[in-house]
Amino acid sequence: MVYHGAMTTKQIAILVLYIIDVTFCLIAIKRKASRLYALTKPFLMLLLLGIYQFFLPSNLWDKNNQILIALALLFHSLGDILLLFPRGKTMKFFYAGMIAFFVGHIFYANWFFRLPVKHCIWCPIIASIVCIFFEYCLFKQLMAGPRKYAPKLLPYSLGLVAVLLSIASTFGGVPLYASLSCLVGIVLFGFSDYCIFRRTVRLPLFGQMVVMTTYIGGQSLIILGALLMQI
Repeated sequence: MVYHGAMTTKQIAILVLYIIDVTFCLIAIKRKASRLYALTKPFLMLLLLGIYQFFLPSNLWDKNNQILIALALLFHSLGDILLLFPRGKTMKFFYAGMIAFFVGHIFYANWFFRLPVKHCIWCPIIASIVCIFFEYCLFKQLMAGPRKYAPKLLPYSLGLVAVLLSIASTFGGVPLYASLSCLVGIVLFGFSDYCIFRRTVRLPLFGQMVVMTTYIGGQSLIILGALLMQI
């Protein structure tokens, strides 16, 4: 994390709260405790936002469009809440959650693209080629399921692509470990969503434990990388 000298009481407290919330959220999944899961999941991104705010150097609070990071995490938190609602015969809450996450992705991408550093041109181009290949593979897999939701799910995946390309543009302009942290983070985030997509079309790959651990890990690495980019 980004801090100067010893951590403050606020920094320690928000880290402890985040670790506790993550721990109980994963315990809830393991024990299939739906109430505990519904209680802990909505606070994950809010606490991560608190970590970002408390560890961000105070002289940067009014610089680098920090509101975009805040909005990204707030919309992702809204998405977490909407996905808690049972689907049953309707998918309206699922699609509403997807839209909330998509909006959050756009805020993330805008923050990375607008970061005041020298942006690389070739890295996003190379990443685009890789993304086109994976988008094609994703389309083929989603259309192979009993529920052919690919036309509705693929547009959402473009939000993840936008974040990946924006992160790729920072290579060379910020410390390599910062860009790599964000890159690994968005890949984990994408894998989590891929597992959800597969489950949605009745081609399950992994269970909810994998979905949430990769999601939490991915978001944490993105925020860590964003902080490291501003040292």
